[in-house]
Amino acid sequence: MTVREDGTTLIYDLVLNRTRMDCPYCNEPMISWGHNRPKLIKISSLREYNGIIRYSSNRYLCKSCGHTASERNPFSYDRFRSSYQLIRSVFRYLGNLNYTLDMISKELNISSTQINTHIDSYIVIPHRDLPEWLGIDELHNPELSYKNSSYLCVLVDGKNRCIYDVLGSRSKSYLNNFFDTFSLSQRKRVKYVTIDLWRAYKDVALRCFPDCIIAADPFHYCKHLCDGFDRLRISVMKQCEYGSNRYYLLKKWNWLLTKENVDLDNDSVYNSRFKVKLNRRDILNMILDEFPILNEAYYLKERFLYAVATYDHDTMKAKYDTFVKMFKDSDIKEYDEFTSELETWKSEILNSFLRPYGSHKLSNALTENINGKLGTYLSVSHGIANMNRFRKRVLFALNKDIFYSSSSVLNSCALPGKKRGPYKKIKE
Repeated sequence: MTVREDGTTLIYDLVLNRTRMDCPYCNEPMISWGHNRPKLIKISSLREYNGIIRYSSNRYLCKSCGHTASERNPFSYDRFRSSYQLIRSVFRYLGNLNYTLDMISKELNISSTQINTHIDSYIVIPHRDLPEWLGIDELHNPELSYKNSSYLCVLVDGKNRCIYDVLGSRSKSYLNNFFDTFSLSQRKRVKYVTIDLWRAYKDVALRCFPDCIIAADPFHYCKHLCDGFDRLRISVMKQCEYGSNRYYLLKKWNWLLTKENVDLDNDSVYNSRFKVKLNRRDILNMILDEFPILNEAYYLKERFLYAVATYDHDTMKAKYDTFVKMFKDSDIKEYDEFTSELETWKSEILNSFLRPYGSHKLSNALTENINGKLGTYLSVSHGIANMNRFRKRVLFALNKDIFYSSSSVLNSCALPGKKRGPYKKIKE
């Protein structure tokens, strides 16, 4: 082997040692018969250099039948320019969603088209058993979603803590058709389904999973509560004179009313507005004393959020109706939507306090985490139009049970392009 440098490329000239080879036709020993024309095979880059193997394979002749044959190529498949090692490197990068196809292309000196061909050919998603705990959520993306739908549907295996699948629509008919591909015995394996407060998901779960318990995601109903409180704060602030002390308290210190785990008993600091030393608890008390309606709304919000964080299922079930009555009696119109949700989704909200898998509450926290990764990947990729490739890539990257298997057979999931319209050619 010799190594030479050609600009930014390292070229490895290789000829393998000759070994005994039997004729594939008559099984008689063969003799040396020169070398084939050199074949250029790409390998992974080395620092700032691209790598190419210039491989001249040994050729053999059978004196018995006259046939010739070449030795087996140990670096790549026949008629491939990418080495086994380069394909492994491609999938190592594909397993990390922080790398876009363009980044992988520049890192390995391989075209994005070739990377897409590897994704289409080597990642095959099998038909898998449904998970015991199924999380259902959506991801807004009009480019990838199917016609008449702006959302993808993300399915998560809550028990094994991984993504299960990504579907091209979240519509009720589409989800029903998808889950109908599984047998009834398979669908009965699903014991828990966690959803946000969207009726279609509940209807699909009731129809497709006869033995499941449906739980509402705590993040969503708590967010609706916090959004209602924030609307009330903004409404009260707009009624205050601009620049007044009341306006200052709600504008500058609003985070004391909404942020969690704030250290209220910090050291007192001089406040130039009120010309006195105050800590965060002093300022919070000033706000609550100044605005009685915010005081009542804040008390209700914090008490409910504390219950969500600390109560078990039995405790919440015993006190649930009390919470509903408290919100109804408050007559705070910004809480009307949340109060209606408490009544409409009572069973699902109570089910979210179950903990069938140790410390994990029935929620879509993992689903939201995965949605964040998918959203970031879509953003940095500047738009992805092929749903099949997107699905294969994210399942390969985020599900430990999905592997790739390389072979010499190539496939393509490319979308049909638009036909070019008529045009008039301009003669020079």
